[in-house]
Amino acid sequence: MRMHTAAATTTAPDSHRPPSWFARLGDILLGSDSLQRLTLSLLGLAGLITATVVGLLCYMASIGVAGVGQIEALATMFLLFMGGFYTFIRSGLNRRFADPTLALPQTVIAQSLIAAGYTMTGSVHGATVIMLALVMVFGMFSLRPAALRAVCLYTVAIMGLVTWWCAHHQPATYPPHVELFNFALTAIVMLAISQLSGQLMDMRTRLKTQKIALQEALAHIKEMAARDELTGLPNRRRMMTLLQEHATRHARGGPRFLVCIIDLDHFKSINDTYGHAAGDAVLRAFANQAQAVLRTTDMIGRWGGEEFLLLLPETPPGDPTTGVARLRDTLAASASVATLPDLRVRFSAGLARYEDGEPIDQAIERADRALYAAKSAGRNRSVVL
Repeated sequence: MRMHTAAATTTAPDSHRPPSWFARLGDILLGSDSLQRLTLSLLGLAGLITATVVGLLCYMASIGVAGVGQIEALATMFLLFMGGFYTFIRSGLNRRFADPTLALPQTVIAQSLIAAGYTMTGSVHGATVIMLALVMVFGMFSLRPAALRAVCLYTVAIMGLVTWWCAHHQPATYPPHVELFNFALTAIVMLAISQLSGQLMDMRTRLKTQKIALQEALAHIKEMAARDELTGLPNRRRMMTLLQEHATRHARGGPRFLVCIIDLDHFKSINDTYGHAAGDAVLRAFANQAQAVLRTTDMIGRWGGEEFLLLLPETPPGDPTTGVARLRDTLAASASVATLPDLRVRFSAGLARYEDGEPIDQAIERADRALYAAKSAGRNRSVVL
């Protein structure tokens, strides 16, 4: 126990290390709220992609493929778009909306800016169709299928207007047959993304349902692993864990406690006389009555067969058998099993106070010896060692 305490003391300072400069920078830029950090992280990723594309466009402008003034205007619009949303989200104003990620307005504005960029990028305008698809891929993970379909329709509509306008006013740079192809390609891609988004949502819904079912099953398995099936009490393994926890707590200055092993007297004769079903009923009845009589701080579990183990914290040193005696009186006063009104359940009990630093097994062994002494002395009594 002391070795465990020392190890905990040794590792405690590590848990209080100051955050690294990288973590502090993340808190400054993204905040500490997990949802806000996720939203801003996705916005930052989109901003990084946008900056890369704008950089490529600037290169195109430098070699004369696209107009410098138009690229500067496009870069300014994207900068205002990203900076505006970052400021709005970082300030926390986005929390006033039903969707704090603001995925829908971000997607609509991004598609509008890309459509505007389509008219400014000259001979490389066809590459902007890729950006339209990329924005929708982001939207697939943030928007509901209905909202995503609406954005897809909006994208097809606005690109229809843009390609028509470009083909009508700048046919040399935007040949009509090429614009028809670009529009058709955009419509096909948007339709495909719309369909895939529905399938993705169905998949996410199934995964969420399966995750909840798995968590419930795991919780049920853990409960079954810690409970006795017949009585519903904690089983031997769980009681050992509780004993270890109380021993550790006591080593750190917590209260003392007693270990008590109870054995139902002449239980074999109950099985032989009334049958095993009656024996099971007696065990269940004893468990129910013990839980009703003992204090809320006391813990009882089935130790095995007709034996039960009690963990009695903060029991007064002068009379450690008070709770056990109260349980014995309750059992003697009334029938435990309604179908067997003449049957009175009696038990022998061995108690041992946990000593500082001793192994739990040693305390259990002393309680077991006390139980043997109680049975040897005539049963239906308690012995403290």
